[in-house]
Amino acid sequence: MHLIVTVLQLLALAALTTPSLARPCPQDSPTARTKNGTLCGVHLPHFSQNAFLGVPFAQPPVDDLRLRHPVSYNKRYRAYPATAQPANCPGYAGFDVGIGPLSEDCLYLNVIVPDNAPASSQERLPVLVWIYGGGFTAGGIADPRYNMSYIVQQSAALGKPIIGVSINYRVAGWGFLASREVLAARAANIGLYDQRLALRWIRENIAAFGGDAEKVAIWGESAGAFSVGYHLVGFDGENEGLFRAAIMDSGTMLGPAMQDAELIVAEDGFQAMYDNVTETVGCKGAEDTLACLRKVPYEVLFKAFEPQIYTPIIDGEFITRKPSETLALGKVADVAVLVGANTDEGTASFWGPRGTLNTTADVAAYIRTLNGGGLSDDEVAELLALYPDDPAQGCPYGTGAERFASQGWMYKRGAAIAGDIFVHAGRRGLVEYYARQNTARNKHRQKPVYSYRFDQPPWNGVLELIATVPPVYSTHFAELIFVFNNPSQNLSNYMGPYSSYHELSEFMSRSWASFVHDLDPNGHAVDGAPYWPRYELSKPKNIVFRTVDKVDGKGSYVEDDTYREDQLKWWNAHWSSLRC
Repeated sequence: MHLIVTVLQLLALAALTTPSLARPCPQDSPTARTKNGTLCGVHLPHFSQNAFLGVPFAQPPVDDLRLRHPVSYNKRYRAYPATAQPANCPGYAGFDVGIGPLSEDCLYLNVIVPDNAPASSQERLPVLVWIYGGGFTAGGIADPRYNMSYIVQQSAALGKPIIGVSINYRVAGWGFLASREVLAARAANIGLYDQRLALRWIRENIAAFGGDAEKVAIWGESAGAFSVGYHLVGFDGENEGLFRAAIMDSGTMLGPAMQDAELIVAEDGFQAMYDNVTETVGCKGAEDTLACLRKVPYEVLFKAFEPQIYTPIIDGEFITRKPSETLALGKVADVAVLVGANTDEGTASFWGPRGTLNTTADVAAYIRTLNGGGLSDDEVAELLALYPDDPAQGCPYGTGAERFASQGWMYKRGAAIAGDIFVHAGRRGLVEYYARQNTARNKHRQKPVYSYRFDQPPWNGVLELIATVPPVYSTHFAELIFVFNNPSQNLSNYMGPYSSYHELSEFMSRSWASFVHDLDPNGHAVDGAPYWPRYELSKPKNIVFRTVDKVDGKGSYVEDDTYREDQLKWWNAHWSSLRC
C-alpha cells in the first residue's frame, strides 16, 4: 500500500511539472529554491549580481482565467529557466515603445540579488519591490528605465545591500475593467489583486534569495504610487504583514485617480465604456457578457480595449470606500512612509490643461470635469480665487510673467490646479496623516515619515506623453531616472552627461536604498548632502532635490513644507466633493 501511494504521489508530481522544466540548472547558474522548485538564474558580472527574470507568481490569466482575479502559480518545477525578461501585460500609449512584446501570459516578476547574499536568517537582506506607473493603461518590468540593477548596486556599494524585485500586473481593460457586471462578478481591480498576489509570493519565497520577508518596502511612481497608496488603505488597512514601508513618487491614494460606484454605473461613465466594448466585440446580447469576453480572440479584444481610460474603483472589498474617508477612520496600514512630488507636476500633458485654457470660463469648465464633476458652483468659485489669473503664481513655477501662450493664455493657471489636485495635495495630506499618528505615540513606537520635493528639470525631456513640448521643467516622471541611477544614453529620459546630474542621482538612489535598509534615508554616505529630517506636524519639512546647476548656485536643501498652503489645504478638505 505504501508503494502504491508513493507511485501515485510521483505521478501527481509529474503531472504538475512542466517537462521542459525538468532538466537541472546549468552548472554555473545561480539558483534559488522556492516553494515551487528551483529557479535557474543568470549571473551579471558587471553588477556583481544574480538575476532571476520572468519568475511566475500566478497562473497565466488566459482563457477562462482572463478578466478574473489572479490564481496562485500551482506547478512544480525541478529547474525553471529564469533567465529572460517576460512579456509585458497588454497595454497602450507611448509608455511601452520599444520595450518588448505584449502577452496576456504576463504575471511574472524579476528578482535582482547582490553577490554573496547571506544564507543566515539573522542576516537576510531588506527588499525593495517596484510597481510601475503608466496611467493604469501601460507599463511593464521589461522596460529598461526600470532596471533595478543600478539601485541594488548602489546599495551594495553603500554597505547597505538590498534585494530588488519588480512585478508585472495587468493594466487597461485587462486589469481595470469596470461596470455593474464586473462588480457583480467580483472581478474589479484585477491589477491591484495581481500586485497583492505578487507581494504574497515574495513573502513566501524571498528567503530563498537571501531576502528578509519582514523588511519589505513597496515603491511606485505615478499610477504605481497610486497603487502603493491603495495597498495602504486596501482591505481597510490590513496589509497582511506584506510590507513595513511604502515609497510613493508623484502620487498617493488621495486625489482623482479612482472612481466610486456612482461614476462606475453612470451611463456616460465606465458602464458606457463597458457596453461599448461588449457591443464592439459581439458580446452585447450575451447572457453573461464577461464569460463572452473571455472567449473573444486576443487581437479583437486588444483593439476594443484601446481607446478607453481606466482607473481602480471602489469595489467594496479591496477599496472599501473613498480613500479620504478611510484615512479619516484611521484604517490605514501602519508603516514607515517616504512620499514626494515634483515641483512642476502640472506640466505633464495628460493632466489636461495644454492648449485648451484661454479664459476664466475655460478654467472653470476644466475644474468641473475633474473626476467626473461633483464640485458646486461655490467650490469652483473658491478655486478660481485660490488660483488667480496671475502667471507669476502659475506652473511651471518660478517663470514669472511668461504665459507659454502657445499652450493657452491661462495654461499656467490650469497646470497649477492639475499638479495640486493630482499629486501635491495628496502628498501633503498623506504625510500629515502619518505625522499626526506619530504625535499620539511615544518616541519608540513612531513610524518614520519623510517628504521630498524634486526640483530638477530633466536634461533630455521626459516622454512624448508626459512633456517633451515646452514647458517641461521639473515635471512628472522627471525624478525617476535619478532614483534608478540608470546612466544609459539610450533611454527617453536619459539623465544627461553632466557630473552634477550623476552626483544628484547617486544621492537620491542611495537615500532610497538607505530608507529601505534602515527606514532612514540619511545613511547615504554622500559628502556635503543635507540632512533629511523626519516630517513632523510641528516642524513639517521637505528635502528639495536639485543639482547646483540652478542660477542661484544652490544645490539640494531642506525647506518648510508651507508652499501653496491655502490651496493644498483646500483640496485636502474637499476630497469628498470630488468623490475620492
